[in-house]
Amino acid sequence: MLKNVVKTLTNNLGLKVLALLFSVIMWMAVVNLNDPEKNRTFTIPIAVENENAIARLDKYYEIESDSTNVTFNVSGKRSVIDALSNSDFKATADMTQLVQGEKENVVPIEITALRYANQLSISKRTKEIKVLLEDLRRETFDIQANTQGGPAEGYALGSMEVMPNRLRISGPKDVVSQIQSVKAFIDVTDISTDITDSVVPVLLDKDGERVDQTKLTLNLNTVTVKVEIVSEKTVPIRVSYSGEPADGYEVISVKAKPEEVTIKGKSDILNGISSISVPEEDIRVDGADAIINQQMDISQYLPEGVALSNSTDAKIVVTVDVEKLERRTFSVPVKNIGIDNLPEGSRIDFNERNVDIAIYGLTDDLNALSVNEIRPVLDVSGLMPGKHVRQLRLTLDDTKYVVGDTEISFTISSIGRDDTQADNDTPQGGTETGNGGDGDSGQQGGNSGEEDSQEPPEDGTQAGDDPQDGQEDSQQEDNGGRSVGENEESSSSGPAQD
Repeated sequence: MLKNVVKTLTNNLGLKVLALLFSVIMWMAVVNLNDPEKNRTFTIPIAVENENAIARLDKYYEIESDSTNVTFNVSGKRSVIDALSNSDFKATADMTQLVQGEKENVVPIEITALRYANQLSISKRTKEIKVLLEDLRRETFDIQANTQGGPAEGYALGSMEVMPNRLRISGPKDVVSQIQSVKAFIDVTDISTDITDSVVPVLLDKDGERVDQTKLTLNLNTVTVKVEIVSEKTVPIRVSYSGEPADGYEVISVKAKPEEVTIKGKSDILNGISSISVPEEDIRVDGADAIINQQMDISQYLPEGVALSNSTDAKIVVTVDVEKLERRTFSVPVKNIGIDNLPEGSRIDFNERNVDIAIYGLTDDLNALSVNEIRPVLDVSGLMPGKHVRQLRLTLDDTKYVVGDTEISFTISSIGRDDTQADNDTPQGGTETGNGGDGDSGQQGGNSGEEDSQEPPEDGTQAGDDPQDGQEDSQQEDNGGRSVGENEESSSSGPAQD
């Protein structure tokens, strides 16, 4: 039985093998006719891997524009090829495989199929990408808070805070080197309370223009900005001075420019501030003979908790107007001199009919001053009969005038009843009193001089006077001058300052 089976299988074996082979060929032919081989071209972007490998070389890379995509052919069964799309393939460039050349830098590309990989054949048209290399630069910048617009009226910007306040930037050296500052802008238009906002940092060059960030890597995308809104107030600047200018010169005025400044701070602090004062010891005029212009920083005189609304207003100029005074001599009649504290029973006689008083001041002020406005006062308190020298006292506006030497010589003598009667009958060249030497009597004496302005007798002797006294009084009455000033006293042997 078995032999019959074997014989049957091996009978005409060659023909049978040939028939099987022919059947396989026919099957393959039928299959190929229904699902033939097909080629198709795909173009996909190149994905870069291991970019840090370039950074570790302190280089920045950029793929040339014509090397960002790769084009390749895929062959396979039509049924498979027709089912594929670009997303079924991946092209990668591994930067660790970078090859640097003298003319160009290249990285090989690897293309893989994500589906039907064992049924496809891939033929690459582009085998590598070209890479441009530049020096890499890393910088860290402080982020500055900046405002847009202005707060509501009566308010100002207080403290400003950026969190975080530092930005790390890396990129091509020629781009990073353009960055001058990093700012975070926040809008405070018509704001009257504190404000907080999240903003995008802006990179600016030296001209304040934005720097292109497309090639840069930043460690932060946004930052938080907090702005304090405080009260605002405008106050005057008060200035003074210390020291004395050169002889013959006077300080006419002291002014600050600007004359006022705007400050900011908590309202409870500002309410107690009416002005900002510059200490007089900071402005000295010792020996000055010309105008002084002194630049100062007003911010150093601000109270704690107060700042300038605009920091550019810190610099002020203090001008001290120092001018040379004109000297003018006024010849004042002694009849204009008021006498204070002349003792009762005494009279006073002047050696001159007029007293010359030097007064210093500006030309316009001196032109406005007349002799009749000069009313000197002589204080003779504590003086005994005899010859004396004292300073007259003048009551002029000391902001306009400086009085020079007002020394005057005079004689105080005692008089009796007969002398008094004789004096009443004789034109007076002096002043006497019989009712005490208080201020009123002194003024009376001064006024009586106006009534006694008529010429004294030629011999200068008054009735009831001792002949010797008459000679002395004659000389005094003929000269008849009066003046008032600072107290000075002299004995008969010579003048002595009081």
